[in-house]
Amino acid sequence: MRKWKKTSAALMAAVLAAASMLGGCGNAASETAQSGTTAQEASVSQGTENGTEAGTEAAGTGSTKIADGDVTLTIFCDFQTAARAYYSDLGENPVVQKISEDTGLKFEFIHAPVGDDGSYFQQLLASGDLPDLMYTNLFQTTYPGGVEGAISDGVLYNVTDLVEQYAVNFKNLCEESGDPDVQKKIRGDEGNIVKFGTTWLPPTDNNKIFNGLIVRQDWLDKYNLEAPVTLDDYTNVLRTFKENGVQIPLALCEFNQAQFSANNPIASAFDVSIKEFDLDDDGNVHYSRTQDGYKEFLKVLKQWAEEGLIDTDFVSRTIDDSLKLFQNGTAGMCFAHTYNVKQSVTAGAAVDPEFKLTSCVLPRVNADDTTHMSKITGSINSYSWQVAATSKHPEEAVKFVDYLMSPEVMLLTAWGTNEGDEKTYTEGADGTREFTEFVTENPDGLDYDTVRSLYMCSPFQIKYDETMEAAQYALEECHQSWDAWGTKNDDKHTLPGYLTLTTEESKELTQIKTKLANYSDEMVYRFIFGEEDLESGWDGFVAQLKELGSERAEEINAAAYERYEARE
Repeated sequence: MRKWKKTSAALMAAVLAAASMLGGCGNAASETAQSGTTAQEASVSQGTENGTEAGTEAAGTGSTKIADGDVTLTIFCDFQTAARAYYSDLGENPVVQKISEDTGLKFEFIHAPVGDDGSYFQQLLASGDLPDLMYTNLFQTTYPGGVEGAISDGVLYNVTDLVEQYAVNFKNLCEESGDPDVQKKIRGDEGNIVKFGTTWLPPTDNNKIFNGLIVRQDWLDKYNLEAPVTLDDYTNVLRTFKENGVQIPLALCEFNQAQFSANNPIASAFDVSIKEFDLDDDGNVHYSRTQDGYKEFLKVLKQWAEEGLIDTDFVSRTIDDSLKLFQNGTAGMCFAHTYNVKQSVTAGAAVDPEFKLTSCVLPRVNADDTTHMSKITGSINSYSWQVAATSKHPEEAVKFVDYLMSPEVMLLTAWGTNEGDEKTYTEGADGTREFTEFVTENPDGLDYDTVRSLYMCSPFQIKYDETMEAAQYALEECHQSWDAWGTKNDDKHTLPGYLTLTTEESKELTQIKTKLANYSDEMVYRFIFGEEDLESGWDGFVAQLKELGSERAEEINAAAYERYEARE
């Protein structure tokens, strides 16, 4: 592990110059947590001025004081839908109140409305009246130049020096991750820490592939079929389902579904992604839809469409839609998350007592091929805590986020305060915790998710709780999904999600990608369903993509990838 690099902090004081600054900001929906995530656990201890550990006593012992009730931090963060029916904002959550008591900080909250697509955040930026702290991915995904662009524009405070001085727990998590590239992932091209307080994963979740294809095992058994591996195997299984009256052998979803396009089932057999820029063995960047492998991918889907193995409705179908078709017996195969595997075991059996499922090795041309386009989970993601340049309390803000990363506070946010009559967990002699019936069978009739949103605090969780994650994925079918989807399957040809674009690159690439999508999204479907001839139309299709800027987009991504690789 490299040593923590000292970089001078740029103390930003200017606010966003409203319209001119927002001109290049796309309007994107914020990422949502996977449907399978349960609680997160946080681990940190308070740092002293010289960065040494100040102890790891439990919250409430006095070692966690950051202020004396004289500092108020305004915070923009998530607020669970279930909690909104009971609390006016996150400040009414008992975990937050406990944290306020322990730290001596006061809090005021700003939350986007339910169903917000990112527009609220853009309005917040345009107002120039930013909260002290913001937990979001939108600086990473929509702001020109990302976090470092926002620092340069005077929108965000450069927390690098404060993190290196005070954030002992964050540094501990980086060290404990065992990831040799962790410093490359948490920093931008200029060496600044841009992902402070990102969500960390426990062993149960880390370095696994959580998405792939599932099939009716009871139907495989009924028709004397093996779980498919090669594309020929898949075709044979789907044909057999069709011949035996299955309405939709494979219930695909539309290609812009985030999890689907991030994992590239079927397309990965030809070493291309469904709609992104990819790497080859030599580290060169290519736009997938201009590659010969993409044509081969479309040929497979075209054949399946002609045989009725996939249906035309998939072009407007969500992942949840396809799962319902699978669970109710309409479809024999679909795309799923490991959490959906667990859900389907119960939902499918409620419709058909014979229902069984298995997860399939992702299709490939030859059985011994390795595919390179699936998303392997990792702790560094696009979400992080950011401090506004206008904040009067940047030091307290950094100390607070680091406080959330202490082991004791991570347990607090995951399991609740366990105080008063509303006990949320029991703890064994070995420290193992379990939820009480107050959570699992609430006497007031509240469902599990609502109780957790009221008495735990997922918006402040920095790390998923290992006990909860292991329990959530305890089913044999869940473990089998990881084994199947991870078989000879890696993400070596996907562009890392840690690239940083300059402001100019961000604006130009966004414009190009919009043009490419507007043209090619519809054309891809037209090729699949024979509305455009694939053989005669392919060369013109590729030529038009290049005319719309695909090669320039490759250059921009290649430059960003080169800078990422050069980070220390």
